[in-house]
Amino acid sequence: MFSALLLVAAVLLTAACSSPERLTSKATPCSTGEVKIVSSDFSRRGVTTAWCAECKGKLYLCATDAERNKVQCRPSTPDDACR
Repeated sequence: MFSALLLVAAVLLTAACSSPERLTSKATPCSTGEVKIVSSDFSRRGVTTAWCAECKGKLYLCATDAERNKVQCRPSTPDDACR
């Protein structure tokens, strides 16, 4: 029982450390508190490895791998899923 609780706690901690806001702050010049995840085609389809984020007046398209080890963000364009 204790080991199951420990495993759940570890999973939750890992998820919190790799939130879209935190990942976005690693790949942009924004702090975690400045990042706002915005509604996009990704979020409407339930995609968890790509998202759109706004910070410092700019909109970014971000993506990560399934393990959330790597993240890349680039400025959004009018033709992508963020618009």
